Parts: sequence; structure tokens; C-alpha cells
Amino acid sequence: MPLTIHIDGGSRGNPGPAAAAVVIERDGVAVFEAGYFLGRQTNNAAEYQALVLALKWAIANAESDIAVFSDSELLVRQIRGEYKVKNAGLEPLYREAQALLLKVDNWTLQHVPRERNRRADALVNQTLDRGADTVETDRHNRGIRPFATPQPADAAPGQPNTAASLSHPTRTVRVTVTQSPAPEACPADGCGFGECEIGPALPAAICVHAAHALLPTVLAALATSSQEFSNIPPMTVRCKKSDCGATMKVEPGCGKNGRV
Repeated sequence: MPLTIHIDGGSRGNPGPAAAAVVIERDGVAVFEAGYFLGRQTNNAAEYQALVLALKWAIANAESDIAVFSDSELLVRQIRGEYKVKNAGLEPLYREAQALLLKVDNWTLQHVPRERNRRADALVNQTLDRGADTVETDRHNRGIRPFATPQPADAAPGQPNTAASLSHPTRTVRVTVTQSPAPEACPADGCGFGECEIGPALPAAICVHAAHALLPTVLAALATSSQEFSNIPPMTVRCKKSDCGATMKVEPGCGKNGRV
């Protein structure tokens, strides 16, 4: 059975004082329940930061099978690739969440109504009332701060620094079309490629819709450390064109120096 994780985030004022909450259960028993005071944020940023915190907890505790539930339809649809991330302030959070998801073997993210997310919602409000972090349950005694990376001087309060350097010039990610689109639906006649390796630049043949779908996952993979890159499991990405149906497998490539 996957570990069950409920997340929520909220802001009083939007933007205003904000908090993120995580409720983690195993077989119906609470394992970790915490709220984090984030300073001045928007509602959507707080929702994303709750997801990032939950994923960091799961990774720190070697949890490889998780089911995440959120009452933010925007977050769920953006992470799934059903909505575009149009807000520049959410883009770094989106990229960080995608990079963390690469480290979890099996995960699902599902939208639920607020009444099915009451405990996480209550923790958000409790944290906002206190104006400080709230840890209610921590059976593993492994609670972590949501953002442990140093912040740049011009970062907004609570904003993670996700400017990972693509410092390995020979690293590539292999992309393989695993399900071809219908010919009449694809302007590039089958995504424009069957298999390719992507490094610092996209091959010219890739369809713009496929590129839009691939970029967040590819950039997150290229930005990981050498050890993390070697252990990235294959991921499946679906083309952004609604009537296309193409799916693409993303995995570490060979490059000039092998998988790393």
C-alpha cells in the first residue's frame, strides 16, 4: 500500500501571511503532521511549497511509493501536465517539485474536495494563528524544514532556490517515443523523432508540443547531482497537444562519458 500524504497551503490576504501543511499516514495511522509558517506568500505558492515539503519528507525517509492528495486543482493539473504554468512566481516551485518527483519510484497526485482534506486545512489555519511552525506528530523524529537550500539575496521570503547549474556539458537524457500519435493529429509527423538524446539544446526535429511537455522533466533531470542522475528511473511524459496521444519515455542518456 502506498504511503498516504495530504497537503494544503493557504494565505491570508493572497499574498499575505502563508502556511503549508503536510499530513502523512500509513494504514490510517498518522506518521507525520506538521504546518510550516512561510511568511508572505500567495495561496498557490503555499500549495506548491506543501507539495515540496511532502516530497522532501518522503525522500528523506526512503519512501518510494506514495499517494498525494491536494484540494488545489491548479497544482494537481499543472504537475500532471494538464495545465500550463503561466505564473513566473510558481515556475521555480514547479521545477523543484518535478525534480523531487524524479526521485520517487511510484507516485500519484489526486485532487480531492476540501472536506476530504480537513486535517491538513486545520493545520494551515493553526500555523497561521500561531505565526510559527507546528509539528503535531513525528513518529520517526525526522521532520525537516521545507527549504534547506541557501536563499539568494533577492529571493522572496520562503521562496526556494532552484537555480541548479547544468554544469555537466556531456550529460544527456534519452527520450524515446513509446506511443506514436495519430498521423492527422501531429504537425511534425510523429513528434519528429523516434529516439534522441537531449543535452544543453533540443534537437531541431522535436515537435514544439512534445518539447513543451518534455522540458520540465528534462531540465530537472539534467540539474541533478551525478549520483542522483545515475539513479533516475525511466519516466513517461505525454505530449501537450490534446488530440495527439503520444507518450515519451525519459531516462538518463549515454552522452560522451556514459550515464554520468
